[in-house]
Amino acid sequence: MLKFVSEIGVNHLGSEEIATRYCDFLASTQTDAITMQIRESDFYDGSTPWKNGLTKECYLKCAEIVRDSGKGFGLAVGDLDTAKYYKSLKPDFWKVLSWGIKDLSLIKFLVKSDSPVFVSTGMSGMDEIISVAKKFGNKISFIHTQLSSEIDDVNLSAIATIREATSCQVSFGLHCDNFDVMGVSVIFKPVSLFFYVKEKVDFVYPDDSYAILLSNLDSTIRKINILAKSIGNGKKNSFVP
Repeated sequence: MLKFVSEIGVNHLGSEEIATRYCDFLASTQTDAITMQIRESDFYDGSTPWKNGLTKECYLKCAEIVRDSGKGFGLAVGDLDTAKYYKSLKPDFWKVLSWGIKDLSLIKFLVKSDSPVFVSTGMSGMDEIISVAKKFGNKISFIHTQLSSEIDDVNLSAIATIREATSCQVSFGLHCDNFDVMGVSVIFKPVSLFFYVKEKVDFVYPDDSYAILLSNLDSTIRKINILAKSIGNGKKNSFVP
């Protein structure tokens, strides 16, 4: 069954109050899981609001809110030191950020945590994806995404290409500002849809044009689930009206 994963990213703007507010809201939606992104330590230089880090206590509180609602809590990381430090949060799953696919020590560490590991392929070609799949096999799954908001760059067919080349499960990560591509993506049978979310329409977020407004989230999920029903099982049966 298709799963929906809402990603807060750093759209909490470095505010623990906003971060918990996201989780409180998402806990009441139809999303299946929520990720929070934790960047490498030198990212948090305070030069912008979202470059202020949250405390481990805040992540623990957010995890509790999410889990109490029956949803999965995931962490998105891109380096080994961050993964080691936050392993104690015991996320229900990990997401490896696009550049992290090159860090085999990171992926190896996450696989040993015994939580599912989703590896983003936003910066990778097929050779690199196949190489990583050979090392970790079905211990990981991939997220097909393109780090572009242009619809011409989405390349949904790559979902099937990656699955066939690696024998791994593949999800789709939205970076396009046309949200309808998520509905189209279900044709290629991703196991999950990953997408960023945002609170307000009148603010420019770090992940903005391709982020779904929280107030529109449930209607977006309902629409995709309805469209998914049209795929069917591939068998052609007779029909008499």
